[in-house]
Amino acid sequence: MSDIAIQRFLNELAELKHRSGKPNESSIRLAFIKLLGEYAKAKDLRLVPEVPVKGKLGKNVTPDGTLKDTLVLDWGYWESKDEFDDLEKEIAGKFAKGYPDDNILFEDSAHAVLYQNGRRVAECKMEDVPKLDKLLKQFVNFERPEVHEFRVAIELFKADVPKVTEALRTMIETNAEQNRAYQKARNSFLDLLREVVNPNITPEDIREMVIQHILTADIFNTIFDEPYFHQDNNIARELEKLVATFFTREVRNSCLAGIKHYYDTINARAAQIADHHEKQRFLKVVYETFYKSYSPKKADRLGVVYTPNEIVRFMIDSTDYLLQKHFGKMLQDKGVEILDPATGTGTFICDIIDHIRKDKLEYKYKHELHANEVEILPYYIANLNIEFTYKQKMSSYAEFENLCFVDTLDNYVNFREAGETYANFVSDENAKRINRQNISKISVIIGNPPYNANQMNENENNKNREYPKIDKRIKNTYIKHSTAQKAKSYDMYRRFYRWAMDRIDENGIIAFITNRNYIDAREADGFRKCVQDEFDYAYIIDTKSDVRQNPKIAGTTHNVFGIQTGVAIMFLIKKHKRDNSACRIQYITMQDEWRKEDKLQWLTESKLESIPFEHIQPDKDNNWIDLVENDWEEMMPVADKAVKNSTNKVGVIFDLFSNGIVTARDEWVYDVDRESTIKKAKYFIDFFNNEKARWLCSDRQTKVNDFVDRSIKWTEELESHLTRNSMLEFDESRIRPSFYRPFVKQHTYCDRIITHRVYQQDAIFPIQYPTFDNYVMCFVSGSRLDFGLISTNILPNYAVFSLDPAQCLPLYRYDQDGNRHDNITDWALAEFRAHYADAAISKTDIFHYVYAVLHHPAYRAKYELNLKRSFPRIPYYDGFRTWAEWGKELMELHIGFEAVEPYPLTRIDTELDTIGTPKAKLKADKEHGSIILDEVTSLTGIPQLAWDYKLGNRSALEWVLDQYKEKKPKDPTIAKLFNTYRFADYKEKVIDLLMRVCTVSVKTMEIVQQMESTE
Repeated sequence: MSDIAIQRFLNELAELKHRSGKPNESSIRLAFIKLLGEYAKAKDLRLVPEVPVKGKLGKNVTPDGTLKDTLVLDWGYWESKDEFDDLEKEIAGKFAKGYPDDNILFEDSAHAVLYQNGRRVAECKMEDVPKLDKLLKQFVNFERPEVHEFRVAIELFKADVPKVTEALRTMIETNAEQNRAYQKARNSFLDLLREVVNPNITPEDIREMVIQHILTADIFNTIFDEPYFHQDNNIARELEKLVATFFTREVRNSCLAGIKHYYDTINARAAQIADHHEKQRFLKVVYETFYKSYSPKKADRLGVVYTPNEIVRFMIDSTDYLLQKHFGKMLQDKGVEILDPATGTGTFICDIIDHIRKDKLEYKYKHELHANEVEILPYYIANLNIEFTYKQKMSSYAEFENLCFVDTLDNYVNFREAGETYANFVSDENAKRINRQNISKISVIIGNPPYNANQMNENENNKNREYPKIDKRIKNTYIKHSTAQKAKSYDMYRRFYRWAMDRIDENGIIAFITNRNYIDAREADGFRKCVQDEFDYAYIIDTKSDVRQNPKIAGTTHNVFGIQTGVAIMFLIKKHKRDNSACRIQYITMQDEWRKEDKLQWLTESKLESIPFEHIQPDKDNNWIDLVENDWEEMMPVADKAVKNSTNKVGVIFDLFSNGIVTARDEWVYDVDRESTIKKAKYFIDFFNNEKARWLCSDRQTKVNDFVDRSIKWTEELESHLTRNSMLEFDESRIRPSFYRPFVKQHTYCDRIITHRVYQQDAIFPIQYPTFDNYVMCFVSGSRLDFGLISTNILPNYAVFSLDPAQCLPLYRYDQDGNRHDNITDWALAEFRAHYADAAISKTDIFHYVYAVLHHPAYRAKYELNLKRSFPRIPYYDGFRTWAEWGKELMELHIGFEAVEPYPLTRIDTELDTIGTPKAKLKADKEHGSIILDEVTSLTGIPQLAWDYKLGNRSALEWVLDQYKEKKPKDPTIAKLFNTYRFADYKEKVIDLLMRVCTVSVKTMEIVQQMESTE
């Protein structure tokens, strides 16, 4: 690959020389930049052009390029000359000026010379491909001593900071109990913080702020050379008073001795940084490293990941252009007030300062630049960063008086309810800042809101807090206008969008980079409708890279933030006098396969005004992309949320529908073995009741999610049951079979307290009447997987298909008294009978007909995008009875899969070389039509047709293999006490199941092939 890159470089160089006649340094350097970039990428390095560095003589020098790693450390330097220069003379001249000689590459497009550790270690002609390849690899692989030292310090820091943090926590807790001066200062500070930042702030939160304050003081002093910041800053000053009650110089020196080496290393590295922008990059690295070591959970909740400078600059330049285009103004103009509502380390504000003309900056800085931050550490950094940037540009210091220590989402009330102000918050100065911001007409809201969406596990005790005011607005707008069954979404980026949409002036721009989910997610249709209703223009740059949607890419290499979630930039323009009757939406997407560097380079090179946007015209369901034109709307919907909630059951086939159950603790209440399910459920219930008793005997001053012992799996609802003294007793009748995954049944303990979300399943498979029968078809309801469905006669799980939820359509529904009702509407029955002129059609016939149609390959292909966005709609196919019979046959196969004849597969057993149990493998070999079960047993003779029967992202056979693999439980208590599953105990059962599922697969595909013959 490297040889190809060099040859490409040589060809490009020859072309440049041919076209340029007498090429100079600037005309040929681009070709070498590309080549060097290829080698740098292999080491996860980047080539940064013309960055000043501290030279050996103490003065700044500017190499043509610097190789930097993700920690912003310098790995090497590059100097480019043209072939008409005397390269040896140029090298001598650069060293005379103090250029570094520890790892520097000189080239003139004809020759390359490499110096390392002050010695000339390699040289070659550019046309000598093998030697040039060796030289370039030697250049990018060389680790300077300073780089090695810093990387070692980082690793030591990651290991040591948690220990120091724990020691500080213990020290502070002791003072909280014994030190009256500390108690008085803390309580006063706590009251002030609860005023606005967060009414739920606890003494534990104060403790963490104090720890951050202590641990960051020396860092700021070394990076910014600002020893008086903690005395001068209005928030830091209040915290310093608290710290002074117990943290004496002697205590400080003793406590922080363990991480002194880290501060020393930072000091040495910071002293080498000459360029202000590189100092900002370095600061972000220090910030991320510290935060993720100090508090990984908080770092995740806040989305502690800095915004690449390429993105920041693109957003600022684009916002300036849009201001001029739509309002005839610029960011630097008076009257354009700018707010970053989640400023983090202050990156956006710093770059805006750099962007604004010097003669316009002083007024803007003092009066019309605003920023908010709620966490003390990034607040400190932002303050220093912003003031330092201003000082660099203006050559004079000025305090940034518009940075507020406040939770932006809580501050929502201040501009919605006129007249409310904060007279006393943390400090009088901070209160004045908040009030000053709240009366300002904000023209531009720009930034990168926190990206954390939902806590996956309550035991992480790391969920986003609630914001009643903003969440109510979301409920009344985004959720109200959504047609999705599960549209209740209060993740942080949507909260910030709702806040900004309400906060922006009647003429203004919102510029956010966030999760891209709103572009095409089904549950975001309400969000999209609000954008269309409330704004005149929307410009969207979709960087893609949602790893969950495209497993072929990796977040670390393809995503602009290095995360798993897809990312998009959106600019929203609001005008008091609307230009358009409907929002004009402009959209462009990058290729999913582009690497992170390619996407950032695109943003660097692109100007919004010249981007070839696609004009989007939303459909009636508020879809923006992948729009389709077909007869979807003319067909009959299987179900509808509005009809479900109405007494008028008209216009749909099924009255009731529901997701499968969500336990939120599958490892605790699911098992292939009934006795194991009983043991786990009993343990769980006893543990819950013990915790409830302990809670009732406590003073109940601690928040319940900090109180409970997390040896079992808690959810917010279970914690609520504990505080409400709910009764939980084991009832063996609650143990019932459940359809866990396709063709995989497990036992589950189903109870309204333990089962996190029953949804409407209690009306389908009633908890009180576990013997009542029913039939349901479960279909993929989401956009990640291809459409698929399966039927069952037992309680289905929400994640039958794993990635996308299972939506269930039952034949019957039950009322609270246990009475059974048909779930197919009378209206649908009349419609089918009238269309086919057949009064003998029954509701069961319709049930089977729908099941068959949803298996039809031509139907799935034609309506592929529709099926990812909404519930299926059913056409009238010729030959109703034929389709109904196919549906009946399929349903009997799928529900009765355990009773069909086993497919005649060949079983091959060999001798085990060692004593013991054969190691389980459960691997499919589709190419050879075989399954390897373990070290000694395999099955062969599986026909290709069997693999073709897929449900979601796996074939039916692969679902069975996946579910019977030996996996270490994720829950530590389950792993310790209940990890009893061994494949060997179920081997014969699995072999029998695979042979029967093979029969089901083949017969299913044979029926599907009959459907295809009707086309």
